[in-house]
Amino acid sequence: MIATIEKKLELDQSPNDVWRALTETSEVTSLYGDSAAYTPEAGGEGWFGWESNGRFAMKIEQFEPPNRLAWRWAREADKPLAESHSTLVEWVLLPREDGGTTLLLKESGFATEQSFRENTDGWKQELQHLVGFLNRA
Repeated sequence: MIATIEKKLELDQSPNDVWRALTETSEVTSLYGDSAAYTPEAGGEGWFGWESNGRFAMKIEQFEPPNRLAWRWAREADKPLAESHSTLVEWVLLPREDGGTTLLLKESGFATEQSFRENTDGWKQELQHLVGFLNRA
């Protein structure tokens, strides 16, 4: 079995601010991808797009503002979403006593070691974008 990506960030912003950055389409495209379109609710479908990589179909599995978000997305660009050919990205936002947020990210369901490595490197960059975006907001 291929490993699961797990990341933890301590953020100064509130869970509501982090939630907005992770779920509002205009904010999401500032964080990762070049474009996105989806319905922000449990069962909502859509896609994330990168000019250099294509569009990746996605479906929101859990949508519990402002604490839990999970989506499944296709492993291959420009292909329909199928559970057997996708990974699951889970976000948990835990409020801290100081008003900040502990963010937990988990991605599972990798088919190959290469996909796991590529996404591990990708999340390092995307989480840096998230921190930078939140610090500017």
